[in-house]
Amino acid sequence: MATTNSVGALRASGHSRVHIGNVYNEVVPVPERSETPPRPSFTIPFRRDDDFVERKTILDRIHRACSAPASRVALVGLGGVGKSQLAIEHAYRMRETFIKQNKEIWAFWVHAGTRARVEEGFKAIADAANIPGRNQPNADILQLVYQWLHNERNGRWLIVLDSADDVNVFYGTHGKAKQTASIGEGMRPLWTYLPQSSNGSTLITSRDKELAFRLTGDHKNIIEGGPMDQDHALRLLATKSGSQYSKDEGTKLVQELEYMPLVISQAAAYIYERNG
Repeated sequence: MATTNSVGALRASGHSRVHIGNVYNEVVPVPERSETPPRPSFTIPFRRDDDFVERKTILDRIHRACSAPASRVALVGLGGVGKSQLAIEHAYRMRETFIKQNKEIWAFWVHAGTRARVEEGFKAIADAANIPGRNQPNADILQLVYQWLHNERNGRWLIVLDSADDVNVFYGTHGKAKQTASIGEGMRPLWTYLPQSSNGSTLITSRDKELAFRLTGDHKNIIEGGPMDQDHALRLLATKSGSQYSKDEGTKLVQELEYMPLVISQAAAYIYERNG
């Protein structure tokens, strides 16, 4: 942008007029400093559960499904069945697999409960990857991240979309009136920004099977998670509570808790505190 200041009609010696001309002030946007592309990082914001109880069958299914090129997989079940814990464990195991092969992988976690949380998650990806242009005014972060993830030169990646339970978050529109300057002013629904490329995989956790189908596009890519079986439930109770139970006592308790991992963990934590 240029601004013009006219400097002229100055009197010299009180008699003559000398036109000096126009002075132009050029306003040039300050370019972003070039940043060195970082090495792939693991940004799962949760520690691995040292007391995780192996549910090998379901973890194997998740691993196989997510190993396919351009995979988009959904883990579906009621709240409390352990979907997020399974996703966390899968992410750590995938990293271990790559390390053993002397390879690297990006791992990102995006909370998908609201559009704002998804936008926050994409901004975190942009910052972690030093994506050029992300700090420009009115940068379209969603589009920048989408394009970056589609570029195979940026390496392999895993994204976990956790708690994708609301269809309106992904399939509703988001107009200019509600849009934030840091994200952009597009009208595109969120699902159009979800990447699907041969160098990455997306794991979705959801309570809504229909939404999971819309996001994955194939019922074969939906893995249903349910309550634990009795043996796994008893092992979780003993591990988390630090107590030993007779089989009858433990069985009665996990039955009352309906074999739900979250509820069993909460009950076990209470028992541990009470006995501590």
